[in-house]
Amino acid sequence: MARITTIPLFKDKVLSAGDSGTSDVIDLRYCSSMQRYSLHYSIAAGTSTTAGTTEFSYVGCSTETGTYKVPALSGGGTFGTSGTGKVEAFIIGLMGNLGTCSVMLTPFMKIIAQQTGAGTKGAQSIVTAELNVQ
Repeated sequence: MARITTIPLFKDKVLSAGDSGTSDVIDLRYCSSMQRYSLHYSIAAGTSTTAGTTEFSYVGCSTETGTYKVPALSGGGTFGTSGTGKVEAFIIGLMGNLGTCSVMLTPFMKIIAQQTGAGTKGAQSIVTAELNVQ
């Protein structure tokens, strides 16, 4: 049975409209034998009672110190969006190279949280997220 590895990405990362946060490099070479992923996140409100819209995506690279690129998939590397103004916690299932929320095979990746601010100009999001890998 393959074990599940949990990788912390963001802890109380404050994002205002237009801001983004990028995780450290995630080395998938030894923890992703089954290519199953899920992102567990929570979004809290910052300076107001609502949080802004936060979009999650990823970039990948074949070397740890190389240039990270958006995958050539429909929708790029975007795999999840928290709704405008929502304060929520959720788990997004990512299915390796299959399905609509797919992650292309890559030995190294970074997760990006982008606060688009759509409809909530000035609202901050406080993001905490972990990546689960099997």
